[in-house]
Amino acid sequence: MTAESSAAPTALDGWIDRYLAYAAAERGLAANTIAAYARDLSRLALWLAGRASEPADLTPALLQAFLGAERARGLAPRSATRVAATLRGFCRYLVLERAVAISPATELTMRRLPNRLPLAPDSVEVRTLLDAPPADTPRGRRDRALLELLYSAGLRVSEVVGLRQTNLDLDANCVRVVGKGSRERIVPLGRHARQRLDEYLALARPLLVGARRVRPQIFLSARGIPLSRNAVWRLVKRYLRQAGGDRRLSPHSLRHAFATHLLDGGADLRAVQAMLGHADVATTQIYTHVAPRRLREIHRRFHPRDGGRSRP
Repeated sequence: MTAESSAAPTALDGWIDRYLAYAAAERGLAANTIAAYARDLSRLALWLAGRASEPADLTPALLQAFLGAERARGLAPRSATRVAATLRGFCRYLVLERAVAISPATELTMRRLPNRLPLAPDSVEVRTLLDAPPADTPRGRRDRALLELLYSAGLRVSEVVGLRQTNLDLDANCVRVVGKGSRERIVPLGRHARQRLDEYLALARPLLVGARRVRPQIFLSARGIPLSRNAVWRLVKRYLRQAGGDRRLSPHSLRHAFATHLLDGGADLRAVQAMLGHADVATTQIYTHVAPRRLREIHRRFHPRDGGRSRP
């Protein structure tokens, strides 16, 4: 049963379960996305108890009321927008499977949210962070290589922990990444990333493996097992504290910095889209708003008519 209650499962619960299986198997969505869908639809099933038990019972008014109840319990606007998208996806599936003739979620209304500019460290902050791990210990060499890949290749945490040695093409100086939606992309390795990766693979990883069973994953813990996403999150936050970085920064901020710094340097938007693995260029376009903002800051700081130093 999808809903976390003691009530008997309804036909709607079964449709939710089938939709989640369809989203995972047919659409190839990431596990985190499926988990978010499951949470949203589980709350819907709980709220609908006594109100609707069949797909045909769903109405636009019911779904809009559910969204209102979610907002009333304190759901953030961005999360409420995600819930609305989940409902639309589920109802499209019901139409596809002919459980309903017309989607009851087509006219769900949500206030359009402004694009939120990603928080990204500047180049000086990045350099300080990348040099924070010690260069003379196995874990330090591992962390230096890992941080370089997060920044120099723009990888997600889930992608970096899933990397295997078969993903590396060191002759071509690139890494093959399988990202969201099982989309595969090729990302070049920069000179610093390649150097630190070589040092880790030659001098540190064998010491982390020791006499244990060799694992295919590149990044291993001190016990020789693959690093988890939580472990990467903790180590990045620790080095951010050591480097005196903004506490709001996260491992994903290095991916933001990768995109922002490339575009600041004049990189083509489509090339950055390909390296990030975005399915839609609109997702990448948010970074184009960052460079003009920084240019305005520089103008205000340094132009003699806007408070900057006067020049002779």
